[in-house]
Amino acid sequence: MTAPARILVAEDEADVGKLLHDILTGAGYEVELVPNGDQLVRRAQAQPPDLIIADLLMPLIDGLEAIRQLRNDTRTAHLPMLILTAIGDSSRIVEGFENGADDYITKPYNRDELLARVRSHLRRAAQLPQRNPLTGLPGNVVIQAEINRQLAQQATFALLYIDLDNFKAFNDVYGFARGDRAIHLLADILRDQIKPGDFLGHIGGDDFVVLHFGPDVESLCQQIIRVFDEQIRSLYDEADLQRGYLLATDRYGVQRQFGIISLSIAVVTTYHRTFTDVDEMSRVAAELKKAAKQIAGSSYKIDRRSDGRCDDGMAPVPTERRTGRSPDALIICQDAVARAAIVATLNVRGYCLFIADNEIAAQGLLANEPQPELVVAELFDLKTLTLWRQINHDTPLIALARNEQEVIDARAAGATTVIWLNNNPLDLSDQLQTALDTLSL
Repeated sequence: MTAPARILVAEDEADVGKLLHDILTGAGYEVELVPNGDQLVRRAQAQPPDLIIADLLMPLIDGLEAIRQLRNDTRTAHLPMLILTAIGDSSRIVEGFENGADDYITKPYNRDELLARVRSHLRRAAQLPQRNPLTGLPGNVVIQAEINRQLAQQATFALLYIDLDNFKAFNDVYGFARGDRAIHLLADILRDQIKPGDFLGHIGGDDFVVLHFGPDVESLCQQIIRVFDEQIRSLYDEADLQRGYLLATDRYGVQRQFGIISLSIAVVTTYHRTFTDVDEMSRVAAELKKAAKQIAGSSYKIDRRSDGRCDDGMAPVPTERRTGRSPDALIICQDAVARAAIVATLNVRGYCLFIADNEIAAQGLLANEPQPELVVAELFDLKTLTLWRQINHDTPLIALARNEQEVIDARAAGATTVIWLNNNPLDLSDQLQTALDTLSL
């Protein structure tokens, strides 16, 4: 037998509240009555009902503010919410819709109309897949509706699109049960780290969305990454942690070494740009997520453009060249100063960059893009050159060497050319430019 739908009613006038209670319970619903907006918010958060009815004018917190708070709470954002208002108060009705109300009921109540509206919203809510079955978080339909609602209200917010890296290899080695634990771990971390009033949703698989309404989105990304990188290690066997990787087969059938699961976070904001709908915002997020996934380890990318323009007001520099697509370049370099110089130089030359700080991290990147058209690699050991041979014998390798022995080793292993790795970014950039010109790249 199906349990009756639970309806939470907020009404400060006792006789009006009793009338509502009697009508709804008489129709078979379970009803809880509270006298103000503050208790409405507290009760809805503690035990989310199936539907909310709120009077507009109440003490402590009015109905509009209560609905606004509940719409911004992941636990209650998906619930159908109806407002109670006097006949002819059209401006308050409009304000109610702008704050997240789904419908309105006018006083005095028409019993049949009241019950028809309640049934309609409960039926519609029951037909939609509101929550992800694995995490219990709002699912894709609710996420899209919430983003469109915030855009319609011209709210200032940041959308964080969060995805796991190396998750398939983890699932293949440890099985789906432990894979589900990794997804639950990420969901719990996101719940703990987001701010009050932020929205959290689970698109599906290992993809999550956060709507953040504060100005500190960069520090939020950094905190999420820090906590996740610490806690995800608890799901690995000790032997794999000591080794630093899992052995698994990529989608091309190549066995590779996959590092510890990491996060890629794409951040799109309405701080300096406007978006017409969720589809437009999602396209930008997908582009940024792809860019974040080209950097090994946990990373985030923030769209800092202002309505399609860069921070300095100039249009973005096109990166297409040759056949109309950007050639891929793999960078394997642990030295942060040198890596920044290499990235800057290759960006100017129009390359699509895949960036790793060691050979294991590079393996994970190659699982998605196995045939780069250029490799620039620091020589940690001969494993790096072995990795290069697995890519393509014809792929140019520009080796980074610190001493004469590394130069000899690189040339013996077949490096196309060698440049000196030093602490002078300008000199390193000049050497790389010369090497690229010599190779006609």
